[in-house]
Amino acid sequence: MKKLISILLIVSMLLTGLAAWAEESGQPPEPPTGAMGEPPQGGPGGTPPEGFPEGMTPPDGMGEPPQGGPGGPGGNPPEGAPGDAPGGQQSQAEGQLGSWSMGGTDADSIGGDDYAYDAALYVTSDGIDAEKSATQRIASGEYDDTGASGIVIDDSESGHNGILVVDADYTITGATIDLVTDADGTDTCDFSGKGTAVAAFGSGANVTIEDSTIHTAGVATMPVFADDGATVTFKNSTLQSDGGTLSADYLNTPSQTLMVAPPWILGIMGTSRGSNMMGRDTTTNVIDSETSAGAWAVLSTDAGDDMYLNVYNSSLTLNNADESAAAPLQAEGGQISETLDNPYTVNYGTGYGTYVIGNAVETFAGGTINVGTYATIFTGGSATYTALEAGETYELKNHAGETTATYEATEDKVTEIHSDTFGFMAHQNANAITIEKGTVVDTGYATFLVKSGSSNETLTATVDGASITNGGVLIQVMDNDDATNGGMMDADDPENTNGGSQNFKPYHTEDAGFDTSEAAAGNTAQTFAFTNGDYTGNIYNASGSDGLEGSVLNVTFGEGAAYSGAIASTSAIHVTYAGSQAVKANGGYAFDDADAAAVFAEEYQNTSFTIEEYWSIGQVANLVNANGGNEIDVTLTGDAVWNVTGTSLIAALTIEDGARVIVPEGVTLTVNGVDYTGCTLTAGMIS
Repeated sequence: MKKLISILLIVSMLLTGLAAWAEESGQPPEPPTGAMGEPPQGGPGGTPPEGFPEGMTPPDGMGEPPQGGPGGPGGNPPEGAPGDAPGGQQSQAEGQLGSWSMGGTDADSIGGDDYAYDAALYVTSDGIDAEKSATQRIASGEYDDTGASGIVIDDSESGHNGILVVDADYTITGATIDLVTDADGTDTCDFSGKGTAVAAFGSGANVTIEDSTIHTAGVATMPVFADDGATVTFKNSTLQSDGGTLSADYLNTPSQTLMVAPPWILGIMGTSRGSNMMGRDTTTNVIDSETSAGAWAVLSTDAGDDMYLNVYNSSLTLNNADESAAAPLQAEGGQISETLDNPYTVNYGTGYGTYVIGNAVETFAGGTINVGTYATIFTGGSATYTALEAGETYELKNHAGETTATYEATEDKVTEIHSDTFGFMAHQNANAITIEKGTVVDTGYATFLVKSGSSNETLTATVDGASITNGGVLIQVMDNDDATNGGMMDADDPENTNGGSQNFKPYHTEDAGFDTSEAAAGNTAQTFAFTNGDYTGNIYNASGSDGLEGSVLNVTFGEGAAYSGAIASTSAIHVTYAGSQAVKANGGYAFDDADAAAVFAEEYQNTSFTIEEYWSIGQVANLVNANGGNEIDVTLTGDAVWNVTGTSLIAALTIEDGARVIVPEGVTLTVNGVDYTGCTLTAGMIS
């Protein structure tokens, strides 16, 4: 459960986590293009550092986030926490089943226990545990030690579990499970699985859910939870998570001991995750199914290592686009009880479809992702978006390379992604993304949003034969506004009633105007390759313009690629919603005149906004500007064509035989200080 904890306890946990964190060093491995290979071996013990979120960097004076290290059960920090935290098997608390070791009780505040599971059906490798099973909650159906058929559970009590499986093979068919509760986050926990409809723990757990419907409501009350090496497969099933209303005492935090809503600095909000996957070598397979969540996340991957998510011919949808029609986000008087409606999420709810962390590998084949903010957030791992071919049989693997399920496609079907705001956001560690075989990516604003300058973030993207539409920007590299918003509250902040520096500052501020000062070049690079398709949207690198190191952007257009857009090193500012609409109406183009940019900034720059406008995170405007750290190198190979449509500023341009760059009259392309206009550039014309 998530509960209030004393400041002394938090300080103790923070120091313990930081001491363990400091032991780690090295560089994280590059994410694979195929199988992940052998899992890391060994590694020091300890708990991950407290106080850092999905995407948060350490506060000033706390040094760089850790890199590399083997991780292990409970070893990685929660979604988006910086770097890889120290791993190793954690000591088991009383009642603990999975990898998460940060729960328990706190007698000084709210009584209870994150590991006090109360399940209708409790199954172990020895069969059904009668003493731990509240079978009176099962209204109908049949069940035994190996499976349940036609089971009906309708339970409105907050904190109860439906079916809990530990290290056992179990098959659930034709189930109807409704855990529609008023949970406010004080007696449920989506890190321990307490309050989940179907939860599986341990490498010996292999749970199959078929032809079933699972519906949950309440904060941190999920349909499915998989942890500690378990494999969960659901087929031809419907999972729906509605979320609920947070207790008034809750403050937005990255601490796993408290978190029941996403860190607002991700630019999202909500209380609903459709599923969560944690621990080492855990696998979730989604086949011929429909999954949805109210807001936050549909299929989440959290603290762990080498997890596999396989989604075949299934849909992921975030509901609650109209936030005013949904249940209140927080009880009256709470920090975010007055959160405004998100103006960007016009079709779907705020949040993400999936999360990539801890070297996770995610595959989407013939899937549909409908989201308000991001299809996927990347903080270390890889994802592939591809198509199904009729008659083909696919093997769904786990980290060890074992086949955990098979799927035979009955039709040709591409993956489709529809997002009201962004497509993919990367902001930590090494990441790889493959988009291929006709995958459709339709976003209201930038397709790729890359937040650099902290946590050694890199993204390698390969796009082949995809259909991409956006709001005028194909790639936006920017400084990581997780880091630049000020981080954590001060321990003596008068608003800090929920754990001192465990909580985020509930506001973002920045200096007025575009920052055109010199920047230092970092050691990271973002790498994109496009082939076989018509691609549009501008490409901007605004890293290094807010005190962080810049990141190199490498873009290649290869065989069959025709690209239309501007490519430029830039400076960026956050903008209001009205400002984002002005940028979009102008095709997403960067300003190439400092005076015009200053006028725009005076009217539209968002120099200060609060948690109530969480959706302002990531929304920027650009001014063409090379700061010394935001270099862009462009390469054209094969028969690729770049039609330059706006002012472009790059450091290097390589054109191979057969490729060309078309620069019309009135448009300027500057390459390493040399201007080109009204010409077609081919191989050998750029020195």
